[in-house]
Amino acid sequence: MDQEVARTLDELELKIAELERTLEEMATGEERKPVGTGAVTEAHASMSGRIVDESLEGNGPVLAAQPLAGDAPALAGARAPLRASAATIAPVAPEELLRFRRRLEQTAAELTHEYDALLGRLSYAAVSAPPGPTISFARGAPSLDIVDVQGLRDAAVRAFESDPGGTTAYGTAVGYPRLRSWIADRHGVEPECVLVTNGSMQADAFLFEQLVRLGDEVIVERPTYDRTLLSLRGRGARVHAVELEPDGIDTDALATLLDTVRPTLAHIIPNFQNPAGYTLSYEKRRRLLELAADHDFMVFEDDPYVELRFTGETLPTMLSMDPERVVYASSFSKTVCPGIRVGYLVGPPELISSIAQLATNTYISPNMVSQSIVYEFCASGAIDRSIQTVKAALAERAKTLADALSSELADAQFVEPQGGYFMWVTLPEGTDVGALFKAAADRGVAFVKGTDFLLEGGENTLRLAYSGVTPEQIHMGVSRLAEAYRSL
Repeated sequence: MDQEVARTLDELELKIAELERTLEEMATGEERKPVGTGAVTEAHASMSGRIVDESLEGNGPVLAAQPLAGDAPALAGARAPLRASAATIAPVAPEELLRFRRRLEQTAAELTHEYDALLGRLSYAAVSAPPGPTISFARGAPSLDIVDVQGLRDAAVRAFESDPGGTTAYGTAVGYPRLRSWIADRHGVEPECVLVTNGSMQADAFLFEQLVRLGDEVIVERPTYDRTLLSLRGRGARVHAVELEPDGIDTDALATLLDTVRPTLAHIIPNFQNPAGYTLSYEKRRRLLELAADHDFMVFEDDPYVELRFTGETLPTMLSMDPERVVYASSFSKTVCPGIRVGYLVGPPELISSIAQLATNTYISPNMVSQSIVYEFCASGAIDRSIQTVKAALAERAKTLADALSSELADAQFVEPQGGYFMWVTLPEGTDVGALFKAAADRGVAFVKGTDFLLEGGENTLRLAYSGVTPEQIHMGVSRLAEAYRSL
């Protein structure tokens, strides 16, 4: 009903605007013949018909065909033909059009007022108002209390003091030179293998634009990051989703798929995957690289959470295992702060060079101020202290979330993560996550539906991000989520 009312109001607005244009034309037109004096132009005949007829098209009542007057329009229960031939149209003066416009405006105002009154009378007694601010498990971002604001402030001062020219000038597309070298040292590669970008999503976009063509086949995990799916499908790629297991992508299923599919690229989030929180085991990393070599495709190792392991054994990157077959991406959004918008690619120098040309054509250079600040933050050792702070908080929050789900929502199945930001929750078959999403929102809780991360299926799944909520908020949020689940 609300959509129909909104559509009616929109149509009235359009007609008011149309009348404005007609009046303006009549006021500024060159030697217009008076409408209705015997020589009526075809345009005005058409306009007259539209103003009376089209504004009333649809399911609602229509105006009776009678002269325009100052009173409210009369209503008729049945549609009557309102168009007339040019020869029978009565004279229409600007004053009459003005009166009709005022009636339209009055009708729109009355409809809006009456509709608002109806909404105010609706009873929502069955659903209580959200108790306080929304507790959001939706956004994959750290809370402010674990961001090293003072360290960033100090790094910014050093950036402008130590290299004001490089910090404030245009740079080159490969990024701020000192940060580029720092990243190269971190990964044990030459600087020519590194491209620093405005966030890792830009790195992803550049790589996809360079490697993926219309109709190319690409492997992704199931589930995977929603924006990866949007980007690949937007490029016309044929996306094949391979089931994700607690120890990473199902390499046996991938091997079977490769009997019939020849992919250009496999997109893999190996550590604390978004959205599932799972980590690719060492054995599967090795097997995946073997399959890539046997079937001649590149592996895109998308690894923004690698530094955020708070339990378990650190695993080698696939980049370090096969630097010719792997393109690696990471980000400082998770270890410094999201607003810094600095990410990077590491890969074969020929590929990085070609992507650098694409970057040059896109924006000349990325954000030198941000990259200079990140360099100072990293070079001073502040990055390592920040990572420790973030990991300690994430470990507590992940444990709190797991305990709360076990206590409050016994039907929930999940794997407690060893790092990162996210937990994947599966509810019993038949659960409608869309209905749960609304019921939770009504109670002041937000999450992301599992269906957002899948090409199909997942109607009983959801992603919970624990990075931006305190333990106290987690307890309250899970309690509200459980109440929403019981209400279904």
